[in-house]
Amino acid sequence: MKAITIKQPWASLIVSGLKDIENRTWSCPKKYLGKRVLIHAAKTSVKKGWSALNGMQIKKVSKHKDKLYGDNEDLPKGAIIGSVEIVDCVQNHPSLWAENGVWNWVLANPILFPEPIPAKGKLSFWEYDLSSTYKCNFLGADNKQ
Repeated sequence: MKAITIKQPWASLIVSGLKDIENRTWSCPKKYLGKRVLIHAAKTSVKKGWSALNGMQIKKVSKHKDKLYGDNEDLPKGAIIGSVEIVDCVQNHPSLWAENGVWNWVLANPILFPEPIPAKGKLSFWEYDLSSTYKCNFLGADNKQ
């Protein structure tokens, strides 16, 4: 199954359903639109950590701290933590998570895995062999790949 590595806190915010956009300098390849991909939390966080969020984003996140793994400072790193569907790829999306001047990957139907799966990340999309046990337990029987 395809995976993509994203730095924290963005990765946890995506799989918890709080962040509906992933910002990239490159357009999402059309073959991944409508597909579910694994979200891998990078070993490193964004330099500013939680300070990277703007006021509106902090307001949204602070109401839902219980949806994240543990305390905000203890987010998992170096692990696959969930999955999400990429439903569109646009510029200038109205979401509070969208940045101007880059591609906004529109995300939907996030799944937060019950426990992180340790894995080494890579750049761009990469393949991860999610065992059939994980697929049934974490993605459900009707998963889209």
